[in-house]
Amino acid sequence: MNASADQWCDWAQAEHRGGRAERAAEGFRRALTLDPASFAAGFGLASVLLDGGDVDGAAAVVGTLSAAASERPEVLWLAARLAAAQGETATAHDLLQRLVRYPQLSFEQRAEALLLLGLVLGDLHDDAEAFAVALMGKALQRDLHRVQARSREGEVAKLQRLTAWIAAEPGDWRSPLIAPAADAAAASHVFLLGFPRSGTTLLETVLAGHPRVATLEEAPTLATAYQAFLSDAGVCADLMRLQADEAEAWVDHYWRGVRQRGIDVAGKLFVDKQPAGTLYLPLIPRLFPRAKILFALRDPRDVVLSCFRQAFQINAMTYTFTDLEQTAACYDACMTLADQARARLPLAWLDVRHEALVEDFAGELGRVVEFLALEPHPAMADFARRAAERTIRTPSATQVRAGLNRRGLARWEQYRTELAPVLLTLAPWVERFGYA
Repeated sequence: MNASADQWCDWAQAEHRGGRAERAAEGFRRALTLDPASFAAGFGLASVLLDGGDVDGAAAVVGTLSAAASERPEVLWLAARLAAAQGETATAHDLLQRLVRYPQLSFEQRAEALLLLGLVLGDLHDDAEAFAVALMGKALQRDLHRVQARSREGEVAKLQRLTAWIAAEPGDWRSPLIAPAADAAAASHVFLLGFPRSGTTLLETVLAGHPRVATLEEAPTLATAYQAFLSDAGVCADLMRLQADEAEAWVDHYWRGVRQRGIDVAGKLFVDKQPAGTLYLPLIPRLFPRAKILFALRDPRDVVLSCFRQAFQINAMTYTFTDLEQTAACYDACMTLADQARARLPLAWLDVRHEALVEDFAGELGRVVEFLALEPHPAMADFARRAAERTIRTPSATQVRAGLNRRGLARWEQYRTELAPVLLTLAPWVERFGYA
């Protein structure tokens, strides 16, 4: 590619948006070779490195940006993220305070800056102010996406609709449409489900260390099937009328999508991580009769608090996270759907507690590998180093790279007053999962 520095930057930015971090970094490096003073290339490379967990590499690149760029809002944002990743919370706090006062920020940028400031304030133990700042950031996001949200089915309504349908469906869920041999792209198949911020990233990173395991992180592998069979009450019945040849075509479509993402599943246990994929449960016994379910659990109060405080790319589910009571309602609806699926669908299912994995890693992992018919492997324990070497596109990246620690456990207790409006909604699940 015989191109200018600007053209390499444009290409690298497109690669970064597409989640291809290594290609993006290479593109930005080529641009810097052609124009060492290119702000776009330096900023882009630092962003890619920081997203991928290379904090030292990102810091080195930021240090090469011109002093004149240091007050640009995007540089303040990058420097604040970098300081937070390095544990320099006071520096991150000062940078973010300057950034949120910047008059030219877009509403989206201001919302993200406020949410990161809220996390930093929490690390500084200013819990009341941390929650207040998070409220402001989420309110901005809610206003920004309100019109779009009104044009589609809300996540709570979606989950409740599917729960009611599973309960009322008279069809025989236990009659598989296809023989297990038709679903044989991988040696075995696991869906890692739950609710966002429940520990799926930690568990997926641990499992990825096993030489007989291949994993895929939060790709829309079942999105097309959801639209075809679960997107409204009318099409749900089509799932129960599906013929064997049609089911096999959908299974082939799924595995082709996995291969297109560069995942070689031949002879391996394949883990499809979908923390927001509980609503896909009705598809699994119809299309993947031999698949197993790992269901991530964490204290519901910690889950709801974390979903409310984090910045997410907005979609139907994460839009609910812009309101505290809607976040709790979404959790309640998701767990109700999961319980209905446990009761009615023929699924091999194991609940995995995040707290147990943190406090008794060997014991809880032993339960998981036994359920998956895997032998233990020492590389699974080296997940923190592995996480530092891979791009993790979730808010959990920093925690996983830090290794096992209790810092995030029972965090909700610091926000008991702020969470008071939703504790009654969450109480049944706190008791149901043994967190009372």
